[in-house]
Amino acid sequence: MNVNKRPKIPIRKCDQYQELEKDPEKTSLTERSCHGYALDTLPPEVLEMIFRLLPLHDVATSVRLVSRHCSMVAAAVLNGTFLTAYTKLESMIKRNESVMKSAKTDTELLACSKALNALQLIKAQYKMLRAVTWRYTHPPIKQQKFPRLCFYAGSLLDNLNELLSRISKYHPSIVGPRAPESSISPFTTICKRFMNFFEKISERRVNRSALISGCKIVDILDCLVEGRQVLFFKVSTNKRNTGRIVSMKLRYTMKRAWFTCLDVFRKIEENSWRDEQRFMYLRLRRLVGSVNEHIFENLHYEHQLLLQIPLTLPLRPPPASTYSGYGEYGGRFFYYGNMNKYAYETKFVHTVNTANLTVETEQQVQRPPAFDLVIEIELKCTPDLAPLAARSILKSDEFKTHEMRTCRSQQLHLRMNVVCPASLANRLPGNFVWELRSPRRIFTVEDV
Repeated sequence: MNVNKRPKIPIRKCDQYQELEKDPEKTSLTERSCHGYALDTLPPEVLEMIFRLLPLHDVATSVRLVSRHCSMVAAAVLNGTFLTAYTKLESMIKRNESVMKSAKTDTELLACSKALNALQLIKAQYKMLRAVTWRYTHPPIKQQKFPRLCFYAGSLLDNLNELLSRISKYHPSIVGPRAPESSISPFTTICKRFMNFFEKISERRVNRSALISGCKIVDILDCLVEGRQVLFFKVSTNKRNTGRIVSMKLRYTMKRAWFTCLDVFRKIEENSWRDEQRFMYLRLRRLVGSVNEHIFENLHYEHQLLLQIPLTLPLRPPPASTYSGYGEYGGRFFYYGNMNKYAYETKFVHTVNTANLTVETEQQVQRPPAFDLVIEIELKCTPDLAPLAARSILKSDEFKTHEMRTCRSQQLHLRMNVVCPASLANRLPGNFVWELRSPRRIFTVEDV
């Protein structure tokens, strides 16, 4: 007997049921009343209605593990809740903007402003979560290599729903004297922790080629609040006339940022291309997230100045802040980061006394160096591997047509060119190139 097999528990009949069983006329009535419905026998629609009444943390950690049938329904509930959260966010942002225009008192105006700032921070985190998971939870075509994954972060979804509920009611924890960043900080921490775990465990398990993750680098860079430019976009027929090819050129500019790559000694055990790809996504996620945080803190400060609302405490500009990260893998050492406006001015912009300057003086005020990181993307791929932003432009029949073909028709060529003036100023390599080509990949570093 298998020790891991759960033993059957004998069912004891109650005395009342045994007495009724002796009467043949009452036996049929008793059997009808005693027969119930097991959880697995319920239709998926009924199960979904029940699961939506439960905390999503319980759905993800307990209900999803009951059976295969429950797992499929629970995954549909979790994925659907995450997908519809973006529509809810957009509607709340529009409603807050309209309420701000009709606000009659300074207190109401300030509450709406802080609620709107909190919604912007949540939206930025949601877009990054979607960039990391959407190709696995909501693929554009039916996956043949692996089943659709589940957005199993139930506690994250519960936290998100609770935040949106408090913002809609203008709860003091959101619109109080604290900054919006402090109220959203726990949610941001959960999001980062989940994305790290998802890429390390779930995505790495199924990602065995560049054709699985597709244009995920573009999806991550598209999460930038500002600095995105579409230089070229075209959908054409390939040379063999067997399908469509999406061609794009994009440029991303990150102010006061750097991204440096150096060659180092490579360890023997570091030979997994999946880990190289995962670490590249991780670096870009952290860099984009840091740039967005610095942009938002400056935007919220300037927006509060424009409101001209008298406050009990004086409004102070954000403190000087610098983020930096580093990592080594596969014979490459990366150093990346950025600084906010005030840290940049403290380091490079020096105040000059204009009273001592005359027209005849030869002293010239030196302009601060421009440390704008520029990332250019060139890609050619089939529609199913295109970035999320291109899906609204592409026609749905292109995905259906491609779904009828085999995976051999998938094509991907992505080239990311990083130009870093800050590295050049420090006499380091200022140009870095990362390429994904199905089925091969090229990884080089060049000096400018």
